[in-house]
Amino acid sequence: MSAEIIPFDWARMLLGDAPPLFLLEIVFRTAVIFLWLVFLLRVTGKRGLAQLSPLELAIVIGLGSAAGDPMFYPEVPLLHAMLVLALVVGLQRLLSHLVIRSEHVETFIEGLPVELVRDGVLRGEALQRANLSREDLFERLRAQGVRQLGEVQRAYFEQDGSL
Repeated sequence: MSAEIIPFDWARMLLGDAPPLFLLEIVFRTAVIFLWLVFLLRVTGKRGLAQLSPLELAIVIGLGSAAGDPMFYPEVPLLHAMLVLALVVGLQRLLSHLVIRSEHVETFIEGLPVELVRDGVLRGEALQRANLSREDLFERLRAQGVRQLGEVQRAYFEQDGSL
């Protein structure tokens, strides 16, 4: 049976059970993984992260998960994490290459835009497919300066979530 946990034991909560010198190792681990991640992100290109596709979001989550653990878990070797990060970036580059070369792969990975409004008429089934409520749509239209639905000739919900 494990040792009894004392609630709000500040020393345990802040420092854990590792020796104090391990804090210096955490600094080193964090610097190594952060610099490795910056290098790998630089290699992937300059595309902005303002609006992420599902693939890009999965990559961000994968990179975050792979980068975080070795920063403070002593049992996670740095080389293992560096390999995982390199593989995630390599897979992203491979999929990006396939998306450029194949329309079928692009559609599978990125999806298709959904027409929500045509000639001022709301397309209800399209809203359901896009998983948007009427209020979500109207909010997005207002943000683009639309005051009445009749002003809209066409409105598409793009793959990146923009309207």
